[in-house]
Amino acid sequence: MTEYTVTFLPQGITVPVKAGCNVLQAQILAGLRPDAPCGGKGTCGKCRVMLEGREVLACQTPVDRNMTVRTADQEQHKILTGGIQNQLQPDGTDDYAMAFDVGTTTLVAYLLDGHTGALLARSSCINPQSRYGADVISRIQHVLDGGGDAMAACVRGAMEELTAEAARKAGIPPERITASSVVGNTAMHHLLLGIDPGPLVTPPYMPAVFKAIEKNGARILPNIAGFVGGDTVGCMAAVRFDRLEELSLLIDIGTNGEMVLGDKNRRIACSTAAGPAFEGARISCGMRGAEGAVDHVAVQDGEIVYHTIADAPPRGLCGSGLLDLVAVLLDREIIDESGRLEGGAYRLCDNVTLTQKDVREVQLAKAAIRAGIELLAETMGVQTADIRRVYLAGAFGNYMDPASACRIGMIPPVLLDRIVPIGNAAGEGAKLCALSRAEFEYSRRLAAGTEFLELASLPGFQDCYVDSLEFCEEEEA
Repeated sequence: MTEYTVTFLPQGITVPVKAGCNVLQAQILAGLRPDAPCGGKGTCGKCRVMLEGREVLACQTPVDRNMTVRTADQEQHKILTGGIQNQLQPDGTDDYAMAFDVGTTTLVAYLLDGHTGALLARSSCINPQSRYGADVISRIQHVLDGGGDAMAACVRGAMEELTAEAARKAGIPPERITASSVVGNTAMHHLLLGIDPGPLVTPPYMPAVFKAIEKNGARILPNIAGFVGGDTVGCMAAVRFDRLEELSLLIDIGTNGEMVLGDKNRRIACSTAAGPAFEGARISCGMRGAEGAVDHVAVQDGEIVYHTIADAPPRGLCGSGLLDLVAVLLDREIIDESGRLEGGAYRLCDNVTLTQKDVREVQLAKAAIRAGIELLAETMGVQTADIRRVYLAGAFGNYMDPASACRIGMIPPVLLDRIVPIGNAAGEGAKLCALSRAEFEYSRRLAAGTEFLELASLPGFQDCYVDSLEFCEEEEA
């Protein structure tokens, strides 16, 4: 078979590529981490590279000759690593331990002192599986098409790199790290461990493996349901959910939205297919939280103003900026209650335009979250106004303006002053389990005692979801 070479700049990496491959596949072969939220379908437009002076989509450009390709500069992403903290007496059986939060979008690793529990170093990166798609369904499909080994290998390789980086920062040999723990949603759990993800996308949409796993010094937290995994269990462990006196709602908003409603007496979990809009995918000018991303929009002295990460020139919209912009345009009546955007587009600044399609993506995402909240409350036999505390976990929940989330109706406005961001609570849960066997056993009990609500099976789900699509003004109680 004919073979060509592709050289990538500015990295200076040259790889041999068989004819029939595309430039995106060549980037992956070169060990690069291209951004391809659509999984190489040519629909997101995020994998642009320069070839012979022209901008092209890497996934749509076949390698049919020797090529020199210039890629975009590597973005410095703003990855959330901190969060709620708990005091803990470690077991002390290992000198050093690693805790991993394997998210759909990002990977975060924590190096811990096994005797004191002190955080010695942390490292993070974008999940390299994103080259196969921004959402878990795209990645599962890639595995079902025969890409399971590559999918597992890329994330395991990234975890090894993060471990080495953390060890360097702490000044210890990596081989002295003899314990670890891992949290992740159910799909990330299966893809990491090489478990067949097929059951996650076929009825009844349940995991192939529920139970916690302990293997070669690694503790992997259990799954609750098809799309409620160990990351949610980690969040519950971090807030001590089964000890809460007041009715509380825990929400982790990402490419999939997981929620738990309850208190010390009962807790119910569900997942909502929020989609990757708040991660920047499927948004025309969307991007992850990196330098130049518009992360906040507001009105000052009657004018719409914006802020970018690192105060850099604007390059696109990340999730928190997208949420703010929609809320501001609603207040200015540039977007109406039905979601119609005046003129079909709004230009915030150079490089940042909100389109009608973008608004629809926000509506789909926010409606999924709101329907989940409403139906959890209904199943619990309470009103949303009865919820006394809302814990927002994850990067999006940490950086977004709660007022904007309530303005667009994603979260009931009555809950605005009850919202508490708790950062990377899943990572905190992972740290607890890496340091203590008792905490790992606690995570098992939390998972086993949590009911699961399959939203799509509820008779009222479709009506509730459709009702949640509009941007109606709501009265606060």
